[in-house]
Amino acid sequence: MKKYIRQCYFYAAWLFSKIVLILPYKFCVGFLADILGFLAYYVVKDARNKARKHLTMCFPEKSKEEITKIIKTIFIYEAKNFFEVLSISKMSDEFVNSVVSMTQEQKKIYDKALEKKKGLLILAAHFGNWEFSALAVAKHYPVNVIAKKIYIDGLNNMLVKYRESMNETVILRSDKSSARKMIKALKNNEILAMLIDQDTSVQSVFVDFFGFPASTPLGLASIALKMGTPVILTLDKRLSNYKHTLVYTDEIVPDKSTGDFDTDVKNFTAKLTKELEKYIRQNPEQWVWFHERWKTKQQ
Repeated sequence: MKKYIRQCYFYAAWLFSKIVLILPYKFCVGFLADILGFLAYYVVKDARNKARKHLTMCFPEKSKEEITKIIKTIFIYEAKNFFEVLSISKMSDEFVNSVVSMTQEQKKIYDKALEKKKGLLILAAHFGNWEFSALAVAKHYPVNVIAKKIYIDGLNNMLVKYRESMNETVILRSDKSSARKMIKALKNNEILAMLIDQDTSVQSVFVDFFGFPASTPLGLASIALKMGTPVILTLDKRLSNYKHTLVYTDEIVPDKSTGDFDTDVKNFTAKLTKELEKYIRQNPEQWVWFHERWKTKQQ
């Protein structure tokens, strides 16, 4: 029965994606997404309540009305993300550049990091349309993205194809050879994008996030310290219906080693998380607050 239901989900998503490709981009992103996001706010009660709980916890100074406004915006932005991703295959290079692109300044920062010949780690998050940040970078550099496999095979294959159509190499965490592929990419002086802003079933460490201990993936920090690979934060930020910009930093350097590798990994993970928090705090409507970020409790 589950297999049948999953197949129905896949065919529904496949049919919807084909319809989106026929419809005008601005109609989908600027009109349909607003309607879908507005309806989702009222219909998807569980996600709405989780977002309210987390925002209230992290922004005690904000009023109930301010929190509600942020949540409504999040739902609309996520709907826009959805339509944008489904539209990628019909976007020309010129159109992509009009929506989001790397600046010359950012390319200089990337080039300087890649001169070390140790690859480059992108510190990423579910912020703005995170697929667009990889899309912009992949126009100029070989990009490898670490992704979790979706439990519906058809949908997973569809998303992988979308990412590959953006000149990205997808490395699934469930792949037994994923670690080898990641190391190989960095040794080839390629870019590896990793998201560390969610509580997932990977090796993690507890660090502070908005004043609360949060289980945070340690893979990025561990690789950076072991291989000496530079780390640069790169996020997509939505500016309007049809325009995005890339938010980025200079290389984020680990603090002086304590002499204990595990402690160094935790300290660097905390530093990277603090960088993410800074941008999420400035633009809370750009992040996915309905994720159970503090699900795992520290013993």
